Amino acid sequence: MNEIMTLSEVANYLKIATKTVSRMIQREEIPCFKISGQWRFKKSTIDDWLDNKMNNNNSKISNIYAQNDISFLPIYKLINEDFIILDVDGVNTKEILQQLVKPLKTNNILENTNSLVENLFYRENMASTAITRGVAFPHCRKPEENKKSFPPIILGVSKDGVVFDQNKKTHLFFLILVNDEIVHLRILSKLSKLIIRDNIVEKLINVKNQKEIINILMESEYEHMA
Repeated sequence: MNEIMTLSEVANYLKIATKTVSRMIQREEIPCFKISGQWRFKKSTIDDWLDNKMNNNNSKISNIYAQNDISFLPIYKLINEDFIILDVDGVNTKEILQQLVKPLKTNNILENTNSLVENLFYRENMASTAITRGVAFPHCRKPEENKKSFPPIILGVSKDGVVFDQNKKTHLFFLILVNDEIVHLRILSKLSKLIIRDNIVEKLINVKNQKEIINILMESEYEHMA
């Protein structure tokens, strides 16, 4: 089976109806992204999602979700200026990941980031989290591997692009650090919808400072609420 699946293929893979998958998309319960108006699914991400659902205790997830759900906040409120990197320039995947997690050490969130980098690198070796439009959503294979849930997202920008996936350059990195599966999926869904908005990727790539990124995200959110 191909790494990228259509809606009907993922329904067949999960042994459920396509209408059920469509409802899950609407409820932001399944990881997916859009290309040219069509929903697509990465098989490796679906496998991770299934594995998490089978191994997590449902009542525990529900309690965490009820108490700590930040996924209903707009993206601009999930990104702090202190956790935006404007000059990502690593020469390989691990070096890029090391740059992305550096603000955690700088801001005294994590004293040692080696374990996090290894978990992120392990996930990338399974299948790249780089998707379309020069964007990547790095994350651990299992959200609970994140020791901290703050910040929820670290944003990295590379104007010229860096080789994160073997076949193409990546310009934007949304490193997702939440440690709850449901919140993780909702944020992933929000980001997938964000990057297909008109010119949003180009605008974010060409910013001059961190504050400009927050303003672009805020303006985009308000435009799509109207």
